[in-house]
Amino acid sequence: MSIEAEVSKRVYQMRKLHEEFSNGRFEEMNDLYSDDFKGWLYIPSKSKVELYNAEQIKQGNKEAAKSYQGKEIKFIYSGLKIIPQSDVQAAVSYEIIHQYKEKIVRALSLEVWRKELDGNWRMIRWYEEKG
Repeated sequence: MSIEAEVSKRVYQMRKLHEEFSNGRFEEMNDLYSDDFKGWLYIPSKSKVELYNAEQIKQGNKEAAKSYQGKEIKFIYSGLKIIPQSDVQAAVSYEIIHQYKEKIVRALSLEVWRKELDGNWRMIRWYEEKG
């Protein structure tokens, strides 16, 4: 399987797992983050960039699953681009639309995924700009 196919499978798995927040599930998603993960998230309402390490993003997912449990949420990804950087690493970008009731939030995401020693692809870097 090509790098693009392997990584796109993980990206779309991540999208599906985000929707599982409505069922209170987050554990499987947390396995898609490397222990070396670093993430940056710009939130316009706070006008600042928040920094996350692996432990913080996993805790954030746990809190999001608790918050969204029982609620209908939807994530739509479009414009997926995957650029292999090596045999074990790829840069990824796409647009996300997060929908909850009538509220829609758009964002651009840039990620780097790495194939780790156990053969699984995990996210090592993430930068997201919300609209």
